[in-house]
Amino acid sequence: MARVFVLMFRAKRLLLVLPAIAILAFDASGCGGGGKDQVTAAELQQKADQACQEEQSRFREIQATAPANASDAADQTKALVQAAENASSTMSDLEPPDALRAKFDAYLSARNRSIDQMKKGQDAAENQDSHAYGVAQAAVVKTAPHRKKLAGDLGFKVCSRNAGAV
Repeated sequence: MARVFVLMFRAKRLLLVLPAIAILAFDASGCGGGGKDQVTAAELQQKADQACQEEQSRFREIQATAPANASDAADQTKALVQAAENASSTMSDLEPPDALRAKFDAYLSARNRSIDQMKKGQDAAENQDSHAYGVAQAAVVKTAPHRKKLAGDLGFKVCSRNAGAV
């Protein structure tokens, strides 16, 4: 009899927990849509260019004063990384039209590689390694024409300008 009671208690507890698990699973799935709404090509261009405009404005603000030392360079690079990551995050939240998906993914990938180089520069500045800092900066500059071309292929106007941004 006691064993039956324990089994009934466990079954009731399981029945109480299952709906909570189902609700959490549904909520975590983003209501089945992946959390992204597909945008038109024009909306993609407008929203990406807006993110790039904000990024470029922030870059100009951050770079208004040249860093006086390695510590300042590290702080400045960290702020630049954050601005670039914010723009990339905004763009990553966009779901491009199927016809532009491959180009958009290539552009975001190029941006992310550039951000990785910027982070290497930040690490180098924090370690007072001017050579590695210069190498990282040169890598970002060297790949800028490729990012500019990818942005232009998507019809991005602001993002395809070489204005010191990623």
